[in-house]
Amino acid sequence: MAKRNFRKSLIESDDFAQYSLRATFFVRKLRSLTLWEAINHVNDLTEASKGFSWRDRKTWGIEAESWDIVRRKKVNPLLIFCHPRVLSEQPRLLLYYRTVNLISQKGLSTLVGGNVTNIEAGRVESLDRTWLTKVVITLNSIASAVVKHSAEIDPQDLPGFQFATAGSTIQGSWNNAIGAAGEAAVRTILVNHLRNEVVQLVWRDGSMTRYDSDQHTSVLDRIDDLRVLRLKPGFHILFGSEPDVSMRDPNDVPVVAVEVKAGADPAAALERLGAAMKSFENDRDLNPRVKTVYVVRCMTPELQKRINQGSFFDHTFALSDLLLDESRQKTFANLFLRVIFRKQKRS
Repeated sequence: MAKRNFRKSLIESDDFAQYSLRATFFVRKLRSLTLWEAINHVNDLTEASKGFSWRDRKTWGIEAESWDIVRRKKVNPLLIFCHPRVLSEQPRLLLYYRTVNLISQKGLSTLVGGNVTNIEAGRVESLDRTWLTKVVITLNSIASAVVKHSAEIDPQDLPGFQFATAGSTIQGSWNNAIGAAGEAAVRTILVNHLRNEVVQLVWRDGSMTRYDSDQHTSVLDRIDDLRVLRLKPGFHILFGSEPDVSMRDPNDVPVVAVEVKAGADPAAALERLGAAMKSFENDRDLNPRVKTVYVVRCMTPELQKRINQGSFFDHTFALSDLLLDESRQKTFANLFLRVIFRKQKRS
């Protein structure tokens, strides 16, 4: 009994909602960085290390003392130092050398300029020679300092450096994306529970892919980019704003609308309530009978009182419940499924 009571109080706490959202946000962002892929590519490079000459290493920012330490410890220099030909041939491996030197994207951009994000994402095919020289010298100068001032340097330590760097970057993103994280959590729940009804996915760039259950994990990795879910038999779910989620029938009439408010400040809870009520206006104009769903992270006693008195929404869910309670997730998803199944029975 004590364990059940503790779990119930845990789920209902605002801190739990915050840390659950943060954890899922970190997982998605970390997967999107493809850091392990970059690490594996550089490890593969070591098999061809004889093809990379280090004769000009001094001009690339590599200090003699640091070079000697790396060689003495029999560490392949490609794992530590950035050879200009590596970035020239594979620009996206900038991700590896930036993170192994514990420098953020913003920090590197401040030092050398350039669009570091696009390069690491593989959207840049060739690098300007002058910029390449600057970034190689910068990275190798930092690497030299780290090697020289560290008591030990071991290849097994390097992924730790890299994921620490990635974590710091993601934390910065998290500080600006708490609201978006709540929306992403709701999208994930819907995709998970409606997967048998999904036909096609439309992304924010306008591209479309046919849903394949074998690729379900990759869909969740891109959940922030999802714009439309096309469902059977002709329903579709729009992800946007005002409201955050809108399921529409084949005639494009909204039938279920969801607004997510993931803000944590109790003082602003009533303000968020007003914003949520306003967000449903567009869908209510199109269909006064649309079912409205309010998902809120911070449920204060006063907010609960206002919601109960005003009957503003057809359904209200606490975000913390949806994050952990499978039965609440099913209840939430069934609001959509019931409409779909009702339509199927009529057809």
